[in-house]
Amino acid sequence: MKPEKSTSKLLEVKKAQEIIFSNFSNLNSIDLPLIDSQNYVLSKDIFAPFNLPEKDNSAMDGFAIKYKDIIDNKITELKVVGRVGAENKSEAYLNKGQAIRIMTGGEIPKGADSVVPFENTDSGPMRGLNYPKKVTINTPVNLGDNIREAGLDYKKGSLVLKAGHLLNPPSLGVLASFGINNVPVIRKPVISVISTGNEVVMPGDERKPGQIYDSNSFIISSAIKESGGEVNLLNIVGDRKEDIESAILSCRNSDLIISIGGVSKGDFDLIKDVLLEKGEINFWGINMKPGKPLAFGRLNLEGENVFQIGLPGNPVSAYVCFELFVRPIILKMMGANDIMRKKIKAKLTNDITNTDGRRMYTRVKVLEENNEFIAEIYNNQNSNILSSLVFADGLAICPEDCKVIKSGDETEVILLEG
Repeated sequence: MKPEKSTSKLLEVKKAQEIIFSNFSNLNSIDLPLIDSQNYVLSKDIFAPFNLPEKDNSAMDGFAIKYKDIIDNKITELKVVGRVGAENKSEAYLNKGQAIRIMTGGEIPKGADSVVPFENTDSGPMRGLNYPKKVTINTPVNLGDNIREAGLDYKKGSLVLKAGHLLNPPSLGVLASFGINNVPVIRKPVISVISTGNEVVMPGDERKPGQIYDSNSFIISSAIKESGGEVNLLNIVGDRKEDIESAILSCRNSDLIISIGGVSKGDFDLIKDVLLEKGEINFWGINMKPGKPLAFGRLNLEGENVFQIGLPGNPVSAYVCFELFVRPIILKMMGANDIMRKKIKAKLTNDITNTDGRRMYTRVKVLEENNEFIAEIYNNQNSNILSSLVFADGLAICPEDCKVIKSGDETEVILLEG
């Protein structure tokens, strides 16, 4: 990876994404206990080791019968010859004029082809192993009613979950139903987060005149966790080159280093200097708003090659850049099939005016009215306005070559939730 000859030319968003994404791939697979595997991505296809359900079984508490007895032979009073519980394997064979008391999940006895719910008979619910000597069918059923066929859910050998599937509670339940307790998953990437600047302090620490509390570390760290990564959050690093070098060196075993601040043109914006000394900068500066001063490079830290992304210092800029460039590579490292946020078309409530030819990402709240999406624009789009991030659940896109999108016109919106 060679550094750009000039940092004065701003890279287009799509090109920057292509460069960053191409440098990341799936991390290694590990086995986890089923209970610990939620929110991990499956690394291998899972196939059904047996039919699910394994045997034909009852969907209701009631009586297993022969449909012909009721319809053709007009027999409504049947002799009850046994009971099958949910835990039992049926050994009985049902002959003409007979019924078997059966519980939900109980195996359908040989000779039976329908189940009559107990409420359609003269027998009420019965506890324990008891069953009546006879039963009257008050309401007939259709052939095959209330029988769950073997393999109805999954046939033996069929695909249960595909590699790349994000494991959630239902998928853990499916794996448990097959007795699977160790799950092959892609390990989660470890992302180190370094926030720089003499002007910022951690919440809870003493704040001197002129200092502000650090919100960026917590916005980005929580976004990493929400995306599935594991966070290594460092203390605030001051504006001294040696402190920045030491902090970065301590992150040499990370899968990615994210620094916040220190990548623009200020006197103390030293991250890019450390990048150049410890490795190389692929690019610095993207043709977007907010989020122009983003840097991407690779560091050599005592023989360990680690990629580094330098996010802008303004909180909105940092978060928008995270959504566009960092979240997708976390998901890619985890082996997810879909790494990009969903996009929709939505009508704007106000004009978006593009004054400097950059690709704009405007914070909006998405509403649905009369089967169409409406994008309500937040009134203050400055890159330091945290309330706009609390308000927004979408980013409305205004392309580089578009000077204005009028109120009522449609544009693409990136959904930030779901």
